[in-house]
Amino acid sequence: MEKIINITESALNFFKKSVSDEECLGIRIDVASGGCQGMSYSIDFVTQIDDADIFMAEEDLNVYIAPRATIFVAGMTVDYAKNAMGGSVIFENPNAYQTCSCGRSFHAEGAENSHAEFCNTGSCGSFCGKSDVL
Repeated sequence: MEKIINITESALNFFKKSVSDEECLGIRIDVASGGCQGMSYSIDFVTQIDDADIFMAEEDLNVYIAPRATIFVAGMTVDYAKNAMGGSVIFENPNAYQTCSCGRSFHAEGAENSHAEFCNTGSCGSFCGKSDVL
């Protein structure tokens, strides 16, 4: 099966540890309306498999992708970086033509831009800080 997204070694190690700590089946990647640029990423722990999800195995990590998200995340690279302030998941998405400064919100061709009209500055603000991303 062709890979829909790429996960760096750093992100893979982070997710594998997180999944182990949570004792769940893997992670689920989805997008939702919201954030400064209209769409935001979500990564959740999978405790029950949804047969509609697209399954992708990455080494020992089970990755489930919501079908509605594939058009927006195809070709995306997910990375993880640590710094003095902690760590964060980084999304490098070739489908995004605008992103929020926090990197968790984006706008892509064909996406409904429901929140951007209220926060079109591209600055993070308090709304993006409440992301569901691990």
